[in-house]
Amino acid sequence: MGTDDRGWNGLGYAGVFAPDPVAWRAFATGVCGFVPAEIVPGPRPQGIALPTPGAEGLAADGTCYLKLDRRQWRLAVHPGETPGLAYLGFELRTERAFDRQVERLVDEKIEVREGTQAERDARGVDRLAVVQDPFGHRLELFQGPIIDGPFVSPTGIAFETGSLGMGHAVLFVADIEAALAFYRGVLGFQRSDYMVFGPEGRGIHFLRCTARHHSLALLQIGPPSGLQHLMFEATSIDGVGRALDRALQAGVPISSGLGRHRNDGILSFYMHGPSGFDVEIGWGGVLCGEDWSERQFAGGDDWGHHGLVADSLQPRR
Repeated sequence: MGTDDRGWNGLGYAGVFAPDPVAWRAFATGVCGFVPAEIVPGPRPQGIALPTPGAEGLAADGTCYLKLDRRQWRLAVHPGETPGLAYLGFELRTERAFDRQVERLVDEKIEVREGTQAERDARGVDRLAVVQDPFGHRLELFQGPIIDGPFVSPTGIAFETGSLGMGHAVLFVADIEAALAFYRGVLGFQRSDYMVFGPEGRGIHFLRCTARHHSLALLQIGPPSGLQHLMFEATSIDGVGRALDRALQAGVPISSGLGRHRNDGILSFYMHGPSGFDVEIGWGGVLCGEDWSERQFAGGDDWGHHGLVADSLQPRR
């Protein structure tokens, strides 16, 4: 069964923890160019999703919801003393695709549960299933998200989303073979390419479930789990350059300067986000067609990305 049979729409949303979601909002809006959600997810007593006046993306529990396209939200920043990943949400296009993927998990004897009404309300989706990967990362499979008003960033940036999803995530995994068995063998993602940079098969593997070169990458450099970075793809090279200007002006630490990746062609830079993982802003990623051949690549990047070496990929403290 190929990825098209399962009907993925890629990485649909991400949730992270941060001690100060309001500070995260300032970084997300002032540097990345996101905007606060105009309709905060949650119960809808009147039966419809209505704007939340004066909330500026903040829910009653202190969670900050952020937009980067016409979706109600794409990134949620939840209050939490320990910063890091809360969950990743992968979208199925149709109810049938959702049901088939859940059935696949059950057939493979992977523990999966239906999302509660409260969880569906909190995500603003029709269908929700919750599962953990072999390393304890919470994954949410969902279908039927809310679409609301247009995305207009005061910074002028726009993002490549739609059927490609919101971007990509890179996860630390302790056992690359177990990770590949789950994401390829059970979820049906396809490997676009991979790079080895250490003993015992350590390296990074890039997986796709849409035409985007990768919606998820799996990084084995040691025992840790968690989120290494999130990537958001701008619709123009100017969007990347101006985001870099804003980051420098704001004094945000730059993990890796401007450069172009060898495998997916993305021109990007990396910066430290407020939750212990990096944020990549990029442009110009290649799309994988039916004739794409899986491959190994070597030599790092075509140019730039100074500082982006294996040691720099270690978890931030």
